[in-house]
Amino acid sequence: MSDPSLTRDQRAALGRRLSEWGRAGEGPSRLASGLGIVQFVLFAGFAWGASGAVAALVDGAGPWGWVAVALGFALVRAAAQSAETRAGFEAAARVKAHVRARAAASLSARGPAFTERRDSGETASALIDAVEKLEGYFGRYRPLMPVVAVAPFVLLAVAFTQSWVVAMIFLVTAPLLPLFMAIVGGSAAAASKDQMATLQRLAGRFNDRLQSLELLNAFDAAPRERRGLAAAAEDFRRRTMKVLALAFLSSAILEFFAALAVAATAVYVGFSLLGELPFDPGETITLREGLFVLILAPEFYMPLRRLSAAYHDRADAEAAARSLVPLLDAPETDTETVAAAPLAISQAPEVRFEAAGSVYADGRRGLEGLTLTAAPGRITALWGASGIGKSTALKMLMGYAPLSEGRITVDGAPLTGGLIGQAAWIAQRPRVFHGTLAANIALFDGTIPAARILAAAEAAGVMDFAASLPEGLETKVGERGHGLSGGQAQRVALARALAVDMKLILLDEPTAHLDGEAEARFLEALKTAAAGRTVLIATHSPAVRAIADAVIELEGAR
Repeated sequence: MSDPSLTRDQRAALGRRLSEWGRAGEGPSRLASGLGIVQFVLFAGFAWGASGAVAALVDGAGPWGWVAVALGFALVRAAAQSAETRAGFEAAARVKAHVRARAAASLSARGPAFTERRDSGETASALIDAVEKLEGYFGRYRPLMPVVAVAPFVLLAVAFTQSWVVAMIFLVTAPLLPLFMAIVGGSAAAASKDQMATLQRLAGRFNDRLQSLELLNAFDAAPRERRGLAAAAEDFRRRTMKVLALAFLSSAILEFFAALAVAATAVYVGFSLLGELPFDPGETITLREGLFVLILAPEFYMPLRRLSAAYHDRADAEAAARSLVPLLDAPETDTETVAAAPLAISQAPEVRFEAAGSVYADGRRGLEGLTLTAAPGRITALWGASGIGKSTALKMLMGYAPLSEGRITVDGAPLTGGLIGQAAWIAQRPRVFHGTLAANIALFDGTIPAARILAAAEAAGVMDFAASLPEGLETKVGERGHGLSGGQAQRVALARALAVDMKLILLDEPTAHLDGEAEARFLEALKTAAAGRTVLIATHSPAVRAIADAVIELEGAR
């Protein structure tokens, strides 16, 4: 049934997690289950009409009334089947949207302290491929479980009204099918987990190599990596075929035993109608009754057939959940997940660190106790060598690193969460998206007026180079800043802070990758933009130190 490598507690935890996600699509899922059960009631009506029509023909009577009954039940059942499929699809769509929204919120809250230590390709694969693997479970498997639990008993009760012997054949053979499915299902679950893990590794490797083509070509390593990717893809193909083989084996076992049970029913009905049974069953079957139970026989096993077809969906969902859980939820000891602080910064604030220290969830210390005051309306530089904790201090303000010791205050108010939405963040390599310069400055916020975008671009020095571009601020740039120099990308990032009028600007080594001329232009723009704002900048650049109003030495801080 489930992955045998999982403990009972792990399986229970995954089951609870899937049930929790399933609440997002609970309404359509219940509707799909109800329609699935109704189908089998309607099929009993169809069987009744079809067997009556054949019996009427044999007796020389008119069959058209019975044909109309059978056709009516068949049409209504077809409509119920269509509605069941649509409801299952809607349930799965709601769950997938819910999981992706939660993942986005979780990754946003954790920030770079979490995401920078994960393979971006694996993360993307989990959010795309793993979430898609939930569709079969919530769209087919989960709505089918009530049908499997109820529908066979409905048909069994109907069969008892016609022939107790046939009903007993159904009752005895039915438990054999789930038993053999469970035996094969354990191996299928383990194979599905391996396939998902292999897919994530392949996605991560492909993504990393794709982004490093220039480097790989320079060292003539591209052919070697191409062969490595081909071998990884072949491994994924073999694992996928193993999953399919086990799925087909499960279906074959089900069909084999279902066929035996239907054959036993047909033999009994045939010999009973011929009067050639070697024993007295204590009942007499008419042609109509015999045809009725014969039509019911294949349908009695249909819920289990459908379960077999969707059986691997549970294994896929468990494998997907195992890869998604680390993205969705932080462990109880993970202090990296910090909610946004309930602060509203409307003027240049005073920021104070009082013996503030940071220890990550994995035990890695990011910063020893730091005490400093960043005065309002001034540029304060955190000075020190790489690795001393400058970046961690800034990340603590954003909630991207945990505040484990001491405290931080903003205008005297204790910081209880990240300053998301209240402070601007400019990293060493600011992200530039595919789109226009104006859209990048506004971060695609259509509510920011064009006049404010233009003013921010002028204050940040963006217009120094944008004015010479073919379409000015409407010039499109490529993803990751293709078409812009490092200094130009930094000025775009600074303009973002000005466009939303952030009064606190945090800069993490903004000139680390700039040449002297680009650094000078950026710092000139920064001095202009800093008016009326509190600027806290982590740096080991003498040029940045020179423009700072105050310098905090971090040497020997840890």
